[in-house]
Amino acid sequence: MLNNKPAIFKEKKIKSIKRFGTVVTKIFVNKNSGSKSMISGTTLIPKDKSINLHYHNCEEAVLVLKGTALAEINKKKYTLKEGEACWIPAKVPHRFINNNKSNLKIYWTYANVNATRTDVLTKKTYKILDEHKKKL
Repeated sequence: MLNNKPAIFKEKKIKSIKRFGTVVTKIFVNKNSGSKSMISGTTLIPKDKSINLHYHNCEEAVLVLKGTALAEINKKKYTLKEGEACWIPAKVPHRFINNNKSNLKIYWTYANVNATRTDVLTKKTYKILDEHKKKL
């Protein structure tokens, strides 16, 4: 039977993890909340920081909530401002760079509850939820 019960999330109650030293991520929607097909959350990237170049086993959509992002997608660079979004196909290398004087906050959605991230430099692949297991 499908879980038809909605889930409501309050950002201040969601536990966060740090990645790449200073990047803060929070997962909202995931299989623990009843999702069968997606994961979503936020990532806060401090000024002059970035996320490593990586790709996923599924599509991803990213919306800029605060600040301006320099999105590097498949070796091309795009500027995304607050309220602008991008869609990234599966297995396309990408990263988000914050080269501004204030924090960058993005909301992302993966189209697979078992989404993985592969770091282009190290070639290591792991499930998105694995890095949050202790925090969910």
